[in-house]
Amino acid sequence: MRQPSTASKEIRLAHTARLSRKNEMQNRRATTPGVGVDRRSIFVAIESTLLLRIANRISFVLLGFYLGEHFASVTVVALILESYYISELLLAPVMGGLSDRLGRKPLLIAAPLLGACSSCFLFISVSLFPHPNGGALDTHLLQLLLLILIGRLFEGATTALNTPACLGYIADATVDAEKLRARVMTGFEVSTVGAIALAIPFGGKVSSVLGIWGFCVVIVLHLINAAVIVSYVKENVQRSLQKRTSSSLFESFGMLRDRRIRTFLPAWLCINTLIGAWMTLIILLLTYPARQAALRHPGQLFYGGSSRELATLMLGGFGLLCLVGLGIWVLIIPRMRRTTAMLLGLFGLAICIVALTILNGLPGKLGDMLSGTNILFDALVPFVLGGVLLLSGFLPASLVQLGALSEVQPGKRGAVMGLYSVVLGIGQLLGASIGGLSADLGGFYGLMIFSAILALVALGGVLLMRIYSHDLISKKRDAGALVVEEKIPVEVS
Repeated sequence: MRQPSTASKEIRLAHTARLSRKNEMQNRRATTPGVGVDRRSIFVAIESTLLLRIANRISFVLLGFYLGEHFASVTVVALILESYYISELLLAPVMGGLSDRLGRKPLLIAAPLLGACSSCFLFISVSLFPHPNGGALDTHLLQLLLLILIGRLFEGATTALNTPACLGYIADATVDAEKLRARVMTGFEVSTVGAIALAIPFGGKVSSVLGIWGFCVVIVLHLINAAVIVSYVKENVQRSLQKRTSSSLFESFGMLRDRRIRTFLPAWLCINTLIGAWMTLIILLLTYPARQAALRHPGQLFYGGSSRELATLMLGGFGLLCLVGLGIWVLIIPRMRRTTAMLLGLFGLAICIVALTILNGLPGKLGDMLSGTNILFDALVPFVLGGVLLLSGFLPASLVQLGALSEVQPGKRGAVMGLYSVVLGIGQLLGASIGGLSADLGGFYGLMIFSAILALVALGGVLLMRIYSHDLISKKRDAGALVVEEKIPVEVS
């Protein structure tokens, strides 16, 4: 029998080695969903969040002015508007687990389609009651409030569909890429803050020009969003793997058993509560009728008497300033401990609270102050702006921390990232309710006292994270298994 030549053996060995390497790469891709994902899809997924939140925030502005004209209580209006976050809070954990099983893209598509239906429902509802009497609690008023409540709950469900799926998509795509994850997670926060920066002034203009017909603009934005997702997002989840690893659709709540997550969430919850209170209440406080404001809490610069355009422009400017801060922080966060960024953010918050409290006591009108007639006002405004720039670093640092914690739970990234919506929803509800009560009791001063309490609680949580080095989680692969290490605390600038 003819023996194979040495050259033939070498060729077969080389071929076998290539097949082995190919199989190894395929196995690695099967266990690591994010490998090889199209980065354009990441961008479009984040853009879908931006468009969705812009549309929902415009709806918020339209409803805010519609209700604000007919209801005297800030708390009532805020609670109706922030019912949006009830459905996001309740559904996001389920949607996070569902995205682990079915994939991210179906949920990303479903979100704007549901948003378009919700906007149609709200448009019809407010059209049926063009001039409600908020002072007389009758059957018609209760019907109106119930319809708006239902519409806002459905709008909240859109973000429950979108947010865990989008963040899970990002977490999948940034495995073993810490710097990319920091940039992309910051991009997600940019989309969230950018929605406020763009939608608040735009929504105010839409409300002034179109009134309740502005809901048609919201519907169009949702439909454009759905078309973009269908056309450009590529699914990157291995469904068979997810079915084996995701044990429950309510796995997000199960993540609370992790000590690192339990330590991290209180501080993040406080900041989300504060942002929810500011974004919801400040515009209501600024536009509160001047006569009623003078009777309830006289002598407060930021309480009552401002126009819709001025209030929305100021809040939009706040959002734009946060965007600038996020652009700066995206370069800084990968170079320092995440708790360092959070502590700097809390320091900026303290500066804002002190400066805004002093400004609120100045005599005069806000419109006159902005024209440069008060030296103290001009001197304190830069401190507010600088404080906002520092504060803007807290959110991306928190989101990067959540992404790092998701590595501890392979195959359950959607469930872990679903906690984002849980914390956001609870924070918005607490901000609207307790923050609204604080504003009713003390005006803008009441809001600042509430903010100071939240800042102190958040500080305690961040210090605990730093003491236990929960922000220094790293990972390594040992024979294909994920091992999480907690490093010894070291000072990193």
